[in-house]
Amino acid sequence: MRLFALLLALTLPAVAFAGEPAAAAPPALSAVEHRGAAFTLKDAAVNLDAVAANPQAFAGKTAMITGKVGSVCKKKGCWLGLKGEKGAIARVTFKDYGFFAPMDCEGRAATVEATVQVTKLEPAERAHLAQDAGKKVEEIPEVELRLVANGIDLGPVAN
Repeated sequence: MRLFALLLALTLPAVAFAGEPAAAAPPALSAVEHRGAAFTLKDAAVNLDAVAANPQAFAGKTAMITGKVGSVCKKKGCWLGLKGEKGAIARVTFKDYGFFAPMDCEGRAATVEATVQVTKLEPAERAHLAQDAGKKVEEIPEVELRLVANGIDLGPVAN
């Protein structure tokens, strides 16, 4: 009887696992990942190049802006560099430090609902940003286009 119980105990796990489905695959990066507050604007998104071409027309306004993630803070994901189709660049920060970007999101398509700012950077801020990005201070512009995002959608890797 003990031998039968031992054999049964040894074979039950094999029987149980044989009928179980394979583990589900992790979600694909093709899905859109949202961070921050839900979008409230219903306006069509504009590419970052259009904003950079006339930043004063957008300054202080909230808009839906698209681009590609070109860089991201490697310490926390507390900012990212957004690139336009024609090369425009803006730094995206997150409203009230309320959320962060994934630190591995470079190359992904992005849409932000953000307030547009044209910001003159103080030397200390340039030094901090250079350290975060692993760059020299001289590589950080003195004036930058900044987008303070309420929320962000990260899509699949963009071409």
